[in-house]
Amino acid sequence: MSLSFEILCVTMHQKDLSLLKTMNVHSNFILANQTDENAYLEESMDGFSVKMISTTTRGVGLNRNIALSRATKDILLFADDDTVFEDDLEENVIAAFENNPKADVILFGMRYNKEGKEVKRVVNKNERIPFYKSFKYGAVNLAIRRNVLLRENLSFSQLFGGGCIYSHGEDSNFIINCFNRKLRVYTNSYVVGCTDSSQSSWFRGFSEKYFYDAGALARSMFGLFSYPYMFYMALRTKKRSDLSFAKKIKMLYAGYSRFGQLMSFEEFAEKK
Repeated sequence: MSLSFEILCVTMHQKDLSLLKTMNVHSNFILANQTDENAYLEESMDGFSVKMISTTTRGVGLNRNIALSRATKDILLFADDDTVFEDDLEENVIAAFENNPKADVILFGMRYNKEGKEVKRVVNKNERIPFYKSFKYGAVNLAIRRNVLLRENLSFSQLFGGGCIYSHGEDSNFIINCFNRKLRVYTNSYVVGCTDSSQSSWFRGFSEKYFYDAGALARSMFGLFSYPYMFYMALRTKKRSDLSFAKKIKMLYAGYSRFGQLMSFEEFAEKK
């Protein structure tokens, strides 16, 4: 029997299901919609189950968990609402898992457009990867077996990402937790679609807040072994930030050291 498949998408302020056409969705689909009312909509469209769960909650990690709570299919693919999928998405994602029964998690490729032009393309090898090769991937690249997710009690952190105390990192945190649970994580050469990177709901440049929040993320993911990751974060943004290397390290350590108190950057800045 073929594996069943479902897309779990997070969004905000949707009034109807028109997003499915925009995203070129032809699969079972769950839309976790953060808006100003609590509502539930379920329809059958072209033979697929479509659910929209609208809540007044905020925070991308919480919203992904709301979608997870309604998921029922074998293979779950995470999505943002600015991705347009390929026509053959479902059959290729299912084939990737059927052809690799050892895979618990598969990270797929993605194209990225900015103002209508392709600016980046992530194309993978078909291989199992160690954790340090996963840093470039986000939730929009990731598909997981639902039975594995349930067995390992995996969910998204509500501390990281848009609408949370720390502005980014819920997807990196989730992926690292997959490795911490000893899951078998593979990459696959299939490119699932194209994501519009013209705007970001959280990224405002490689600022002091960015590095402060990255330090908190490092503490969450690696604990006392965070220092190599923080050094890597400071080094890889060498040409993309106006901050000096020393300043970036200082802010990374500030976020790391204050994570135990869950102190936000704004609170930290007030006390400086």
